[in-house]
Amino acid sequence: MSKQTYVIAPENRIGVVGKICYSIGFAGKDGFTTIANSYSMLFLMMVAGLDGAFIGVMMLVCRVWDAFFDPVLGSLADHTNTRFGRFRPYLFSVIPMAIVFIALFSNPSLGSTGKLVYYCVFYWLYSMLFTVVEIPYFGLAGAMSFDPQERASVTAWSRIISRIPAFALPLLLGALVTRYDGAGLSIGQNGAQYTAIIIGIIAVIAAFVSFAGCKEKALVNAEPSVQKASGWKDFWNVLKGNRALLIVMLAQLFFTFNTILSDMINSYYLTYYLGSPAIITGVGVALVAVGACIGQFLYPYILSGLKSCKTIMMIGAPIYCALLAVCYVAGTVSAELYLVFLVILNLFTGILQINVINLCFEVCDMLEYKNGVRADATVFAVVSFLMKLAAGLASTIAGFGLQLVGFAGMGPVMIEVTQTMSEGVAVLRFAMPAILALLSFLAVCLYPITKSQITSVREELAVRHGKQEG
Repeated sequence: MSKQTYVIAPENRIGVVGKICYSIGFAGKDGFTTIANSYSMLFLMMVAGLDGAFIGVMMLVCRVWDAFFDPVLGSLADHTNTRFGRFRPYLFSVIPMAIVFIALFSNPSLGSTGKLVYYCVFYWLYSMLFTVVEIPYFGLAGAMSFDPQERASVTAWSRIISRIPAFALPLLLGALVTRYDGAGLSIGQNGAQYTAIIIGIIAVIAAFVSFAGCKEKALVNAEPSVQKASGWKDFWNVLKGNRALLIVMLAQLFFTFNTILSDMINSYYLTYYLGSPAIITGVGVALVAVGACIGQFLYPYILSGLKSCKTIMMIGAPIYCALLAVCYVAGTVSAELYLVFLVILNLFTGILQINVINLCFEVCDMLEYKNGVRADATVFAVVSFLMKLAAGLASTIAGFGLQLVGFAGMGPVMIEVTQTMSEGVAVLRFAMPAILALLSFLAVCLYPITKSQITSVREELAVRHGKQEG
């Protein structure tokens, strides 16, 4: 076969406006996760005064419970048929989600039992509503174009733009905590709640922008026999005998476990190992977004050059593990040096995060090639299921780990840090993520879809789509 210049068909171009509108909504959604992943445990321990072990178990139970809802929602979205498309109507679920998020970062005057019930209920509602918002966003990216390069491009755009709130919100929270709660605090009641209100307003506006600016072009209908959504049945039909998806699930589980645990413990590491006040902790959390943004900007160019998601993972994961070790050493030298290498580390985090998503698109294309049915939302429901499980496991490890080394719910005060506490935080911050990233790397070693195979499949799908449009 002669080498040809890759050209995106005009009907498969999403366009700059479509990519920006999709990315704005995605960024609004990710504003919730920025604060929830990095600060929820810190808030619940240091402001609400809950036990670290209880928080870990609560998050695990809520996430696992919610994870079993993912396949049902994924199947429902894949079988939705409205004049607005399959996925866009679900974007407005962000409205009740914003209300619940504000309630989650409030500190009501309740007794100890009342607080336990309150936070269990609102964390569970937050998790459920986040699913209703997130899965359709992932499905929408696949429905906007048939072209794999365009899908990779809109995914990269969304991750890059979503890093704007990921950069700005920790700084905002740190400034608000300093202004309304006290300069010496790592987290505070007023600063956290004001930040949650701002996030909710931004997310609702962003959802309307995505709804107005995104168009679902790539609509591949389900076969008549499966037009009715069947939740777990669709889930198992997609999963059954699908080795590639099983491998991607393992890679997603371990790498998401790694990133969420890193995000949760990073704020503790900055505050209690490096001794940083709220504003510097906010800078450290924001720099995670800077590094990831750079990596996600570079990803389409890396993919265009290597043309293999598996190769990117095989090269990137070992470098990521090595950089974790470098960051640990840098932290023993100075906070400034740690922050420099934190940006570099998260450059690779950004690359590998998008890469796992694009492995899912490969699986979706293979399914369509074999069955003639596209099931993006169901596949991404599987991914979301694993992400929820990973988040629950990360919360449990963080909660029990922090309590084991001496942290407990003590209210919003800077506590005296012992050597055991600081060393324990360092182990949770670096050693555990390195092990998890290595397991993700080992899983991808077994990934069966080759570069030549996926190229041939996509060429055949392009022919089929051309006939459908003709």
